[in-house]
Amino acid sequence: MSHKNPLLQLWGEVESESSGDSATDDELDHVSLRSFDSETEQEMTDREVEDEDLDSEEEDDSNVHKCLMSRNGTEWSRVPERSDRRTSSENATRFLPGVKPIGQNANTVTECWKLFVTDGMLQDVVKYTNDEIQLKRSLCTNSSTQKYIYHDTSLSELKAFIGLLYIAGLYNHENLKDLWRSDGCGVKIFRTTMTLQRFGFLRNCLRFDDKKTRQERKSSDNLAAVRSFFETFVSNCQEVYTPSEFMTIDEQLASFRGRCSFRQYMPNKPSKYGIKIYALVDAKTFYTLNLEIYPGTQPPGLYSCSNKPYDVVNRLIAPITKSKRNVTFDSWFTSYSLMLHLLKEHHLTSTGTIHKNQAEIPEKMLQVHNREMYSTIFGFQKDITLASYMAKKNKIILILSTLHHDDKVDSESSTRMKPEIVTFYNKTKRGVDVVDKLCSEYDVSRNTKRWPMVVFYLILNMCGINSIIVYKENNKRKISQRDFLRELGLELIKDQLQQRNNSMCLPKECKRVLEQSSEQTGETSQEPPHQTVRLARCQVCPTKKDRKTKHKCCLCKRYLCMEHAVRMCEDCLRCHN
Repeated sequence: MSHKNPLLQLWGEVESESSGDSATDDELDHVSLRSFDSETEQEMTDREVEDEDLDSEEEDDSNVHKCLMSRNGTEWSRVPERSDRRTSSENATRFLPGVKPIGQNANTVTECWKLFVTDGMLQDVVKYTNDEIQLKRSLCTNSSTQKYIYHDTSLSELKAFIGLLYIAGLYNHENLKDLWRSDGCGVKIFRTTMTLQRFGFLRNCLRFDDKKTRQERKSSDNLAAVRSFFETFVSNCQEVYTPSEFMTIDEQLASFRGRCSFRQYMPNKPSKYGIKIYALVDAKTFYTLNLEIYPGTQPPGLYSCSNKPYDVVNRLIAPITKSKRNVTFDSWFTSYSLMLHLLKEHHLTSTGTIHKNQAEIPEKMLQVHNREMYSTIFGFQKDITLASYMAKKNKIILILSTLHHDDKVDSESSTRMKPEIVTFYNKTKRGVDVVDKLCSEYDVSRNTKRWPMVVFYLILNMCGINSIIVYKENNKRKISQRDFLRELGLELIKDQLQQRNNSMCLPKECKRVLEQSSEQTGETSQEPPHQTVRLARCQVCPTKKDRKTKHKCCLCKRYLCMEHAVRMCEDCLRCHN
C-alpha cells in the first residue's frame, strides 16, 4: 500500500502513482558546484562546543542579561523592542488574491492552458522548427522518408505533440516504444495521433529561436536558445494571477547530464546534475509567479548579471515589490543585510534560516553545551528578530525574521516548545518543494541531450500546475491533477485527430480507432443523416467509366460501386472487426 506524500497533501492531491535527441556540436560543457547546502538544523562539532565553553566562561554575566553581541559588533536585545506581535504595517496587504480579469473567462482546460502558452508562442516554435526540418530534409536522400517523416509541421501537430507529452507523463516515464506498441500492450491514442518516427523527429527538430542569428545572440547571452520563449511564459504567469501574502523563494534542479556551459552539480538534489532554476512561488496555492534560469557567468552585455543570492532575490521579487507580502527562503539566500533591504526598499517582510557563519550572529546563540533541549534564545532589534532554537542534541535552528517581533511559543508544539517564528517558517518554506513534487508526479520530460528541451519540458510541467490552479478557481470545483492533465492532453490532440481522420492514406486500424473515438464523443466526420445523400464517382473504377454511387467503405470512407463492394452479414462483419 502506497503512502500519500505530505507535499502533495498540502496541494489537495491525494493520488499516487529513451533514447534522447542529439546535442549541438557547438555547445560547451561545464559543471559548477554550489557553495554549500542549506540545512535548517545546523550541527555543532565537538571542537566548536569546546570553544563555546571557553567563550562562555569569559563572558560577563552582567552583559548577558542586557544584550547579545555578535562578532562584528551587531547588538541584539533580549527584550522585544516592539509591542506588536507581528509587523502590522509591513504585512498589511492591499490586494485580493486570485485570478486577474485577463484570465477569469477561461473555463475549459485548454483555455486555462493557453493563458500561459499562447498560440503566438507556439506559432514561433512552428516557424523555427520548420526551418530545422527544411535543413534536415535537404540532407535526406530517401524520398519516402522525406514525404512521410520530414515534412513541415503545423500548429495543430505541435499541439498534438505537446498533448502526447502530457498523456505520456501519466504513464510514469514508460518507454516511448512501449506506448506505441501495436500488439495490444501499447496505448492506442499515441499511434492514432502520429507515428513514433514522426514524434521522435519532431522532438529532435523542435527549436525556440532563429538558428541563423543564434551565434550572434550567444555572444552576449548564454540562454539565447530559449530566452524569448521562456521570458514570454514567465510574463504570462505574472499577468494572470495575483498571489497570496506569503511567498517562497527556492531552487529547482531540472535533471540534465548533456553538454551545457552552466550545468550545475547539487548533491542534495535527487538528480544531482542539471539546470538550476530559481523560483518565486505562492506558499498557499503553489502558483509559480516568477522564474530565473541560472545562466552561469554571462558574457559582457545586456544580460550580464550577478549570481549572488542577494542579487538573485532582488530580481525574483520584482513582481511583488512594495506589496506588503512576506517572502520565505532558506539559509543560502538569507542574510542580515538582504532582509533589511527588502523591508526598507521593497516593503516586504521576510523569514529565513541563516547559516551559523554569519557575522551578525552572537556567539551565545551558537552554544549548545549545557543548554536545555527545545530552548530558544531570542535577539531583538527594532525591525528584525533572531531566534536560536535547540531542536536536537548539538543541533540548533537559526532563523531571522522581519515579520515577527516577539518571543511567543506555538501552543500546538506541545513539549517541543517551538517558537512561532519556527512554526511559521516550516509552514511557508515548502512552496517550491511542492511545485517540484507536483511536476515530477506526472513529468512530461523525456531523455534528451539538448538543454533547451529541458527548459521546454520544465515550462510544460509548470504550465500544467498553474493552469489547474486557475481552472479550479474559475470553475469552483475540484479536479485531480491526473484527470486535468489527461483532459488537457486529449483536447490538445483533438484537431490533429480530426485531420488524420479525413486522410485517405491512414492505416485501417487507426481509422477504426478514430471512428470509435468519434462515436464515444458524439463527433463524426460523416455527413449528417438528415442531409441528402451525395452521389460521387467510384474511386476504384477508371475515371472514364464515370460510374456514380452513394455507397462508401465503412473503414476508409471511399466511394464504391457495388462491383467493388462486398456484402457481409452482421456476424461476419463482427468477426472481421
